[in-house]
Amino acid sequence: MHTITEQKVIPNYNSIKIAVWLYFLLWIFEGALRKWILPSLATPLLVVRDPIAIYIVLRALYLNVKFMNPYVVLSLIFTLLGLAITLTFGHENLFVGLYGARIMLFHFPMIFIIGAVFTKEDVLIMGRVMLWITILMTIIIYFQFTSPQSAYINIGLGGEGSAGFDGAMGYFRPSGTYSFITGLSAFYILASVFVFYFWLSKDSCSKLLLIASTIALLIALPLTVSRTAVLGVLLVGLFTFMGSSTSFKSIIKVFFTVIIIFSLFTVLQKTTAIFSLGTEVFMNRVDTAGSQKGGSIFLRTLEGFTEPIVNLMNESLFKGNLGMGTNAGAQMLTGKTKFLISEGELGRLGGEQGLILGGGLIAVRLFLAIALFFKSIRLPNPYKLLPLTFCGTALFLITQGQWAQPSILGCAVIATGLLEASINSTFKTE
Repeated sequence: MHTITEQKVIPNYNSIKIAVWLYFLLWIFEGALRKWILPSLATPLLVVRDPIAIYIVLRALYLNVKFMNPYVVLSLIFTLLGLAITLTFGHENLFVGLYGARIMLFHFPMIFIIGAVFTKEDVLIMGRVMLWITILMTIIIYFQFTSPQSAYINIGLGGEGSAGFDGAMGYFRPSGTYSFITGLSAFYILASVFVFYFWLSKDSCSKLLLIASTIALLIALPLTVSRTAVLGVLLVGLFTFMGSSTSFKSIIKVFFTVIIIFSLFTVLQKTTAIFSLGTEVFMNRVDTAGSQKGGSIFLRTLEGFTEPIVNLMNESLFKGNLGMGTNAGAQMLTGKTKFLISEGELGRLGGEQGLILGGGLIAVRLFLAIALFFKSIRLPNPYKLLPLTFCGTALFLITQGQWAQPSILGCAVIATGLLEASINSTFKTE
C-alpha cells in the first residue's frame, strides 16, 4: 500500500518582489532622474512608478495573492464612484480624474501586496540597503547645503531654477535626490526605522555599516533644516521604545543605545564644523518658525487633523473634483502649479469627493492606521519591535501624509507595506 504525502507548494513571488524593489529605488531616485539625468523628461517621469504599480496589482491578481480586503474594496468603490461623478458632473477632465484615481486604484493596494509577499528577511534586506543609501544621501545633502543655489547639485526639476527651499540664516533646505524637501524628510524618517531597529534587535547587520549610517543620520537631520524630519525621527524613537520595553534586559539595551547615539551626537557637535553649523541653522529656523503665527509644528499637525474633519461636515454630499487637489491636476486644469483645494491631505480628500466619498476614504485610512497599531501592539513580545518601530512613521503617513505628492505617496506605500509584512511575517513560514 502506497502512501501519498501532499507537499505544500510555496508560491513564487519573485516577479512581484523585483517590481517592488524597482518601485522602491525609483521612489528614492525619481527626483534625481527629473533633475540631473533626464531633465527634459521631468514631466512624464512624474508618473514613472505608476506602470510598475499597475503591473504589481495585475501580477498579484494573476498569482492569486490574497490582498483584497475591506480597505481595498471600499477604496476602489469610493474612487470609481468619484471618477464617474467627476467625468459626468464635475470638471470632466479625463486625465486629471485618472491622475487622482490612480492613488487608490493602484498604489494603495500595493500596501497589502507587499505585506502578503514580503518575508521578514525581505524587509531586513531592504533595510540594510536603506542604511547604505542613507550614507550616500547625506553626502549629497552636505554638498547641497554648502553650495550656492545656482550650483548644479541644487538645480531644480527639468534642469531649471533651484530645488532648495527657504531655511534660515541664508541657508536653504536641501532636497537630496528628491524634487522637494518633503521627500527627503520622509526618507530620513523611514531610514531611522532601520537604524533604531538594528541597534536594538538580534538580527544581523554590519556594525560598521550601522555606526556609519547612524552618524550619517545624525549629521543629516540638522542639515535638512526640517522640523518634520527631526520630530519624525523622534516619533520613530518613541515607538521603538514601546516595542522594545518588554523586559528589564530590553530596557537596559535601549538605555545603552541612547547613550551611544547621544555620545555620537556630542562628538559630532564638538569636532565637526558642518554639524555645528547645521545645528545652529536648524535651531534658528525652529525659533523663527515658532514665533510666527501658527508656527508651532505641533499645532499645525493637530489643526491638520481636526480642521479638515470639521470642514468635511460643510462639504456637499458629492463632489466631482477628483485629481483637482493635486499639483499636477491643477497644472493640467489651470496651467499653474498651485493648491486648488487644500494643501492638507484630509482637506484634499473632502474637497475632491465630498462628504460621502471623501469622508469614506478618510475613514478607510483612519481605521487602517488604528487596526495596524493594535495588530502590532498585540503581537507576542518577541515580535513587537519591528512592527511598532514602523508604526512611528507609517501611521502618520496613512492619516496625514500628502498622497497627492508622489514622493510622499511612494514613502507611504513602502513604509506601510513593510509594516504589513513585518506583522504578517509572524504567521509565515520563511
